[in-house]
Amino acid sequence: MKKQFIITALLCLAAAVNAQNTIELEGSTDRVKVQNYKVANTGEKTLVTMDFILDQLQVPSSRYRAFTPVIVSKDGSQQQRLKSLLVTGRNQNIIFEREGIDPLYKDNCETVRRLKNQPQTYSYSDVVEHQPWHNNAEVVIESDYCGCGDQLSSTRTPVGTLLPPDPYDLMALTNITPAAEVKQRSLHGTAYVTFVVDRWEMKPDYMNNRRELKKITDTLDVMVADKNVSVNKIKIHGWASPESPYEHNKMLATNRAKSLTQWVKSQYSLPSSVFAPAEATPENWSGLKKAVKELGTDILPHKSEILDIIDDSSLSPDPKEAKIKRLYPAEYRYLLKEVYPWLRRSDYEVTFKFRDFTLAEAKEVYKTRPYQLSLRELCDVANTYEPYSDEYNRVMQTAYNIYPESTAAQVNLANVAIKQKDLLKAESLIENAKETAEVENTKGVIATIKKDYDAAQKHFQKAQQLGANVSDNLKVLQSLR
Repeated sequence: MKKQFIITALLCLAAAVNAQNTIELEGSTDRVKVQNYKVANTGEKTLVTMDFILDQLQVPSSRYRAFTPVIVSKDGSQQQRLKSLLVTGRNQNIIFEREGIDPLYKDNCETVRRLKNQPQTYSYSDVVEHQPWHNNAEVVIESDYCGCGDQLSSTRTPVGTLLPPDPYDLMALTNITPAAEVKQRSLHGTAYVTFVVDRWEMKPDYMNNRRELKKITDTLDVMVADKNVSVNKIKIHGWASPESPYEHNKMLATNRAKSLTQWVKSQYSLPSSVFAPAEATPENWSGLKKAVKELGTDILPHKSEILDIIDDSSLSPDPKEAKIKRLYPAEYRYLLKEVYPWLRRSDYEVTFKFRDFTLAEAKEVYKTRPYQLSLRELCDVANTYEPYSDEYNRVMQTAYNIYPESTAAQVNLANVAIKQKDLLKAESLIENAKETAEVENTKGVIATIKKDYDAAQKHFQKAQQLGANVSDNLKVLQSLR
């Protein structure tokens, strides 16, 4: 039972290497064939599996035929016999049951009774301790058609080669399961709403206001119409340009922000609590500084002097503007005409959240609006597919695209890249990831594949210190060394 468990585990874990699809064994007119030959090499165990096709095998009732896979070293100096398959006739099967297996094979064999003139396939498997000389050794089938155990009269048919273990398939990868989160998001935008000079009443049809207001309403229309979205907060911040007295600008900016907030509020049936108190910056000096920096000296010959005045903390806003206007009147007129209008703006911020989804709902939402899913929900969707299947890999790639700063998304996609044998992508994904046990394990796997065994040892030991169980990877590393 224990051996069968090991065989099953190895079949799930290790890489399979196929020889020819169908091989006919030598030495008989019965045309016994072998199909689906595979070998799994984990560095600790060597597993050989194959199907014996017995459809045309004739076995007299009181006789048996023996087939024994043998591992033969590359130079032919060493060999290891695996478990034999004894195919018996009816009477011979009864004899074996009553008197025991032929001493020639009884220590390591399995028996199967040949069903007369019927199609019959026997699935064979055996696992042995891996030996260094197994690497690149040949597997042959020794066929004993007389049932006498005479190896000299038996024939041998090569069926495949035992390749060295592939570290891509040996190493255990560890994903991160993200914690559940409140899916709250924010969208920011800017609208250049125009007001009548020295007025703050909201006039939607004035100048280009319809176009600018549409920036805000387009955002909110989508959210209000989506049953998966709830709007938590709408905040509007108004900015005025530096001309005119500061206190006057303060009054204008504050009232214009309030007016715009009230207009937006009138367009939707949202609770009053959603709308934050309007905020305002009386004079947009930071915006002016940014604009001046971006202009060339051909437009502003005294660009550096103007910037010095803007940065002069000893001057209050009104004297600053007056000094620029007095010292550089032509450049001030340019700023007043070409730059100041863009300093009068309304920034808006909409804070909202997506509702939580059941797994079934998440799989549907993923098809059209994956951005509404949390990283945890995306990982749960991925885990409904076979690990590292195409579907699984696509979901993990989407998770990373939406949450590129998440360590979990970085590690999980790096593990996908390793399975795809794309080490360059895997390394770039976790190069700057936060130090976690999973990150260190992934780095250790990459170092092992690259045969940088000292670095791998350090990463696995660090992963161990951070709480990961990497004993299997350390064993593989030791065997590869």
